[in-house]
Amino acid sequence: MKSFSLGSITRNLALLVILTVLPVLVVLLYTGLEQRRHSIENAKHEVLLLSHTMAEVQKDITSITRQMLSTLSLMPEVQSLHLQTCSEIFETLLDQNPDYLNIALLDTNGEVLASAQPLSVANLGDRKHVRETLDKKKFSVGEYIISRVESKAPAFAFAYPVFDKNKKLKAVLSAVIKLDYFTRFHELSNLPEKSFIGVTDYQGIRLFYYPPMQDSNPIGKPIKVASWEKASKSKGPGTFMGRGSDGVRRIFSFEQVRLVPGGTPYLYVWTGIPESHVFAPAYAALTRNLSFFLITTVLALFFAWLIGKNTLISPIKNLVTMTQKFAKGDFVVDGTQATLSDEVGTLTMAFHNMADALAKNQKTLRENEARFRLLTDSLDALVYVADMDTYEIVFINEYGKKVFGDITNKICWQSIQQGQVGPCEFCTNKYLLDDDGNPTGVYISESQNTVTGKWFRAHDRAIEWTDGRIVRFEVATDISDRKKDELVKDVLIEKLEKALSEIKTLRGILPICSFCKNIRNDEGYYERIEKYIHKHSGVDFSHTICPACLKKHYPEEYESVSLKKES
Repeated sequence: MKSFSLGSITRNLALLVILTVLPVLVVLLYTGLEQRRHSIENAKHEVLLLSHTMAEVQKDITSITRQMLSTLSLMPEVQSLHLQTCSEIFETLLDQNPDYLNIALLDTNGEVLASAQPLSVANLGDRKHVRETLDKKKFSVGEYIISRVESKAPAFAFAYPVFDKNKKLKAVLSAVIKLDYFTRFHELSNLPEKSFIGVTDYQGIRLFYYPPMQDSNPIGKPIKVASWEKASKSKGPGTFMGRGSDGVRRIFSFEQVRLVPGGTPYLYVWTGIPESHVFAPAYAALTRNLSFFLITTVLALFFAWLIGKNTLISPIKNLVTMTQKFAKGDFVVDGTQATLSDEVGTLTMAFHNMADALAKNQKTLRENEARFRLLTDSLDALVYVADMDTYEIVFINEYGKKVFGDITNKICWQSIQQGQVGPCEFCTNKYLLDDDGNPTGVYISESQNTVTGKWFRAHDRAIEWTDGRIVRFEVATDISDRKKDELVKDVLIEKLEKALSEIKTLRGILPICSFCKNIRNDEGYYERIEKYIHKHSGVDFSHTICPACLKKHYPEEYESVSLKKES
């Protein structure tokens, strides 16, 4: 029996304190999670607002460019295609608006007619903004391009149609804006570290990223596929949490920029704030609360130990000592331990009462055990009990010990049978238990033991053992003498049956001829008497002559024989 550990009481006291303060911990964690959720919601609102502001700025840029190109398209110099004057006007506008990279006038084939800066090619018909303006005859926006002016800088272009008085398209105005133009409209000084703002075109090509990170977020390259899929599949502005191209986890927001409501987006504006910054206040509050909770819990554990030491630990020590004496069979205890008036004293008194009852029953239990052993040991039969799952012998009487030795705690089929490699059919449950595991009654069998060579008649049944498990209870009597007598009897019967099978008899009346003495057989034919008897009885004949016949038929021989007998 395992002794009671006093340390478990201390642990249980500690557990009780922990369980008491556990709801507080749950509230703290829940509050921390709520703060985290509110922080995420607030951060999403902030980045959505910033993205919306950026989108409005981009719309203003587009509107300003559209207004400028619209005004240029109505100027007489442009209407009359006065190319030299147009180039001068474009140069002047470029000087006054340094954010623009170039302004040019093209014919309906895309050929450059006039330009503020010299171009490396004379035809811009392959550009998206030019193609769409020629096809749709309206203001169009382009995509990320490398400009064809001398600087060959990354740029974004717009185009506007020029009509004559008959509303017939006669030319196209193109304006190309520098991508670093966007930095004048966005200030990140108030945003957390590692935050960013960015712009992509309708294909997800990065047009603008601030602060610049050319290694991980280069201009002119596609953004991360997962981020682009979320934005391109969305019908409107949205937010999500994920890892950026630079590996930093952020809360992202995006908003589409369209020329007309419901139209296809031509730009996407982006904002990102690091998760660490968003969660920092919530984590700080949670850490502070958990620290306070930890200090409070430690103090509660200390006071619980201090108070419990005198009110629980000492009385429990006495109870432990008492139970240890019970385990050794000593039910005589010190009555002064039951003088306490609290719950522990009541429990101690209950232990005393139990000790008195056990002491009274102990003698009866031992007497019953002695009677049981006397009955089983007085039988001239093998009595043993075996576990039905492990086949382990849990009890064997003296007769069994004399025959097989003390095989308690050994496997029955390994100890009682010699050379057997597995349980016999009588060890299995199929004869003693039904499909529901209930005992089916007594199963009787006869078998020869391989260790002693004796024959036993066994009565097996399933019973519930003292510890509650189902065991096999067997009583086996020695029937070797009976088996020996049966064997002798069987041999004798076999011999008699064999003798009888060899004997053939003649029964009934034999029809014999009065003269020749031949006998009529079953087929109606007569045959010699010797042959008939031999056929039905197996008797062989040897022929001789009786004295009467010898005298009658051979008188000389008869006289000779008679003389020999007389002499």
